Amino acid sequence: MLIAVSTAAVAGAQAAQASTNLLVNGGFDSIGVGAVPEGWGGLTYYTDGTHPGNVALPGWTVEAGSVDLTSTTSGWGPADMGPYSLDINGWSAGTISQQFATHAGATYTVSYAYSRNEAGSPNDPVQATVAAGDQSQLVSVSYEDPFFGSPYHMGWAHGGFTFVATGATSTIRLAAVTDSNAGVFFDTVSVTGGVPEPASWALMILGFGGVGAVLRSRRRAALVAA
Repeated sequence: MLIAVSTAAVAGAQAAQASTNLLVNGGFDSIGVGAVPEGWGGLTYYTDGTHPGNVALPGWTVEAGSVDLTSTTSGWGPADMGPYSLDINGWSAGTISQQFATHAGATYTVSYAYSRNEAGSPNDPVQATVAAGDQSQLVSVSYEDPFFGSPYHMGWAHGGFTFVATGATSTIRLAAVTDSNAGVFFDTVSVTGGVPEPASWALMILGFGGVGAVLRSRRRAALVAA
């Protein structure tokens, strides 16, 4: 019976950890406390960690250029999910990054939705990269591709890859390749996985069981002494 319960606990713990997004604000739906969308229908964030309202983009660091968050109800909508999505090209080619906790040797899955700026760009296609760990993926979107829709009717594709962590932290980085003020859109970015080996979970559960047994033994000893 103890083995059966332990096996179920291992499976449940693994499933929960595997489905948890390790990123903060991966859907870009948190615009920052006090942030107010600008007249054009979104917000621009810069390398100094501010936009005109002096609010940083929650969870992310703008490393280069600037990036835009656009409302799902604007011409740059709908978002893949939620009220906002991100154009990696703000007024110029942008780069954002986020560090997250990992276990060395564990495998992680990066997933994201992507589209294009429906206002158009002098460059076609527009391109960006998504990188994490030692892996990098090029995202290229052509304005000639009708799949990605039109203003107020954006279409979204989905991409992703896996990587093996080499330390206690890893970094995900989204970077524009095309230098313009209109580029690749991103939404619902996630990193999941990193589930310890079943043997590790089993040892943890057995350890908890051992602690429980010691406590029960002490409790019985106390009752006898009383």
